[in-house]
Amino acid sequence: MNRLFAASLVVIFSSSAHAATRSYSFSEPENRVGTCLVDGTQCGKIVADAFCKGKGYSESILFAREKVAFARILDSDAKCEGDHCEAFKRIKCYQPIGETATQSNQPAG
Repeated sequence: MNRLFAASLVVIFSSSAHAATRSYSFSEPENRVGTCLVDGTQCGKIVADAFCKGKGYSESILFAREKVAFARILDSDAKCEGDHCEAFKRIKCYQPIGETATQSNQPAG
C-alpha cells in the first residue's frame, strides 16, 4: 500500500513538472499594461490571458493590479493617463502539460 501511494506521488509530481509558467513584473512605468482593452468593457483576466497568449502561453493563472498614472492599452496604441488608470503589477502565465511554451527573452512590456 505504501509503495502504491509513493508511486502515485511520483506520477503526480513528475507530471506537474512539465507545465511551464513564467511571471512578468511591470515596475517600469513605460512597460505597464492596462487592465482593460481599448473598448473598456473587457478587463482583468481576459486582458491578462491576452498578454500571456502574446508571449506564447495558454492563459494567465495569477495577476495583481494597481492604480497608476500611465498604462499602455494592450490591444491598441492608446495609452491611459491620469489618476483613473489601473495596470497590472504582475502576471503569471501558464502552459499546460503536453503543449510547448514559446518563452520570449523580451522585457515584460
